[in-house]
Amino acid sequence: MRIAHLESSLHWGGQELRIIEQMLWLRAHGHQVWLIAHSRSAILHEARRYGLSCLPLDIHNAFSLPILWQLYHFLHVQQIELIDTHSSKDSYQACWIKWLTGITVVRSRHVTNPIRHSFVHRLIWQYGNDRVIVTAQTIKAQLVSFGLKSIHAIDVAIAGVDETRFYPQLREKNQALRASLGISTDHWIIANIGMIREDKGQLFFVQACQEIAQHFSNVTFLQIGEATENSQAYKQQVLTAVAHSTYQTHFHFLGYRVNIEDYLSICDVIIIASIATEAQTRLVSQAFLTKTAVVATSTGGLVEMIEHEKTGLLCPAQSAHALAENTMRLLREPSLREQLCLNALQHANQHWTLTQMMNGMLNSYQQAFMSNHKLQLTHAI
Repeated sequence: MRIAHLESSLHWGGQELRIIEQMLWLRAHGHQVWLIAHSRSAILHEARRYGLSCLPLDIHNAFSLPILWQLYHFLHVQQIELIDTHSSKDSYQACWIKWLTGITVVRSRHVTNPIRHSFVHRLIWQYGNDRVIVTAQTIKAQLVSFGLKSIHAIDVAIAGVDETRFYPQLREKNQALRASLGISTDHWIIANIGMIREDKGQLFFVQACQEIAQHFSNVTFLQIGEATENSQAYKQQVLTAVAHSTYQTHFHFLGYRVNIEDYLSICDVIIIASIATEAQTRLVSQAFLTKTAVVATSTGGLVEMIEHEKTGLLCPAQSAHALAENTMRLLREPSLREQLCLNALQHANQHWTLTQMMNGMLNSYQQAFMSNHKLQLTHAI
């Protein structure tokens, strides 16, 4: 297929990384793929770094004749068969293009934010695409409950990750990384991985770590990930909380890291402290495949991914004490930690590989394509 991914976001996070990985997989399997993104966006920079075909297109609002003309011309010249749109502004542009040209449009939604369902939004959701792909069952339920899309036109994409990058044997290979960070071999390593934003709950992570440090002296806490332009104030709150902590020397803020698999492999426990807008994050899949224990909040799609007491431990959101208690339980009960990790690894290998995810995506694309052409044929008759 000839597929264009449309993404107007300027920032870099899990959504943008997922798009790049999807495009690389599609290219490796014989499909023609393009990225249409803002000229100053992080995703455009990354796509070019990987040699992916790109069109810089500065989408600022929901409707712009010059943008529509550039988009129409590009799609026509490149003979694009399908657009996969990932953010709100993109979806508006793709909607107008669909109505003008009849091109097949898939709308992907990655977050569990509240969905607006005004008349205009309802129109875009219902008639501006041929199929919707979401990253959590809870998002699908939102769309169906608001009447924005038929249950039969929504697919839930699994949080697949590359099993050739994330695998348990990494734990034996990466001890040099621990040493390079100055972490003693007898220390437990507990980490939070993700963009520093209020909805990711890093303040609760810090508070939980302080409680853990009261009971375990041999612990090191890692924060991997960086703030966006809009979340610098929140990052400062997190850093201030650490600076005022008795245990500040136990914390390491490492910023953004590309080789996340290496850092996961030296961790004993990953804490996912999200308080809102969490879909089926691939961090869970990545941790499972590297045999890293997971403690997470019962937020959004996390409850769809983690079976409490079987593949990980779940606790209420916005409770640092609950995060601390569950983490300390894993440190105190090695047999439980090992069993959870084994169960999680088996589950991820069976259900959450990148190949399984992309086969599902291609099936969704094919269904959207066939549905669109069937509709066009009906109108022609």
